[in-house]
Amino acid sequence: MSSLVTLLCFCIPAILLLVYSTSSVASTNGENETDRVALLGFKAKITHDPLGIITSWNQSVHFCGWYGVTCGRRHQRVTELNLSSLNLVGSISPHIGNLSFLRHLNLANNIFGGEIPMEICGLRRLERLILRNMSITGKIPLPLANLSSLEVLTAAIYIPIKLI
Repeated sequence: MSSLVTLLCFCIPAILLLVYSTSSVASTNGENETDRVALLGFKAKITHDPLGIITSWNQSVHFCGWYGVTCGRRHQRVTELNLSSLNLVGSISPHIGNLSFLRHLNLANNIFGGEIPMEICGLRRLERLILRNMSITGKIPLPLANLSSLEVLTAAIYIPIKLI
């Protein structure tokens, strides 16, 4: 009986430590997984990448090391996405709205068509949104005005006009 008590005294703390550390790692990886999946969703909407920049976004390098991606040191979450002047063609994926730590988004001088996804309006930490010299159509989503952290918004929206 004494050996059973001794065994339990050593095993229970070890099991608790293992369970706690595993759940902590899973939580951290889950957060990183959210950003990785969001970036891959963004990549999926790129139809042409003439410089091959986005094609390098893959499993061989952690997403914080991908071109144009900057992560915070503390949480390893995406805080900046700067893909300006890469001649990327496609549309802005709604997955961008899952980058909840994003502060700076610069997609200027690319050929992104379609509308600005409403999901951008959920990025409450967003401070800078630069979308100039693009082929985006439609209106700027009104809820964008509710982003209290937004300091800079640079956008030139292309609206096609039909001549009769």
